[in-house]
Amino acid sequence: MRRTVEIAPQGPRPSISLRRVPPCEPPFDDEVEPAVWATAHQLAFDWPPAPPPPPPAPPPPPVHRSVVVGASPDAKVAVHRFMRLCVEVLNGHRPPAHLRPLSRPEEAAGVVAQGLAGARRVADLRRAAGRRPPRRAVPVAVIRLRVCEPRPGAVEAAAALVTGERTWAMALRMELHQQSWAATTLRLI
Repeated sequence: MRRTVEIAPQGPRPSISLRRVPPCEPPFDDEVEPAVWATAHQLAFDWPPAPPPPPPAPPPPPVHRSVVVGASPDAKVAVHRFMRLCVEVLNGHRPPAHLRPLSRPEEAAGVVAQGLAGARRVADLRRAAGRRPPRRAVPVAVIRLRVCEPRPGAVEAAAALVTGERTWAMALRMELHQQSWAATTLRLI
């Protein structure tokens, strides 16, 4: 078997010549449409001219949303944390004063008062007259929680709560205060 080096021609290699590219290419026959399709013996149809195309519809106006779609992940975590704490207060597992650190100092008294009023309503419902107290009280639970962020740094939430056969609603607003989310309003309906 012969090696490649033995087959290759010996001596100088041919030089490579470079040629100038023409300034433009000649036209191709397939790019030009024929002017006449009919033969000399065929009659031409008298077609009416095509109507002009309708003007394009104006583009729809841009949608300006005043509310940010959804809420930021930090805001959602803060609302879930505050809602879990509120449910623990309503169930009697925590005192309403535990809501104070998660509230703005200016509105803390109102938030704690709403938590206390809600805890009293749940306690009164559990020891309603004419009912025998169950061995274990039915806890307050969150059915649904909706969160929206109307502007950056403010989040509003609405929750549906259930205990036994009663359903309540809770609304709250939290704002970003000194790099942490703090409750400004709490309403139990």
